Amino acid sequence: MRLSRERIFHLADLIVKELGSTEGVVMKAPDDVRSEVIRALAEETKLEESIDGEVRKILGTYARLGPEGSGEWEVLYRKTREEVYRRRFRL
Repeated sequence: MRLSRERIFHLADLIVKELGSTEGVVMKAPDDVRSEVIRALAEETKLEESIDGEVRKILGTYARLGPEGSGEWEVLYRKTREEVYRRRFRL
């Protein structure tokens, strides 16, 4: 799922707020933590987009595939996505 810049900032704010209110967690530089959370969320979004693109490319080579969103397409998308994850991360 593609996250907009605003959504990433909002999620980062929520995460930092939750960390700040967690017992035993002390943040000396909340702005630095927020920046790092934003960076991590942005990287994760890029990774998800990359994997989605690779899966769609693979599915595009199939001769007989139902339309996108159909039950068959969803099952093949999920299975192909799992294969791409295993291949990329050696799981």
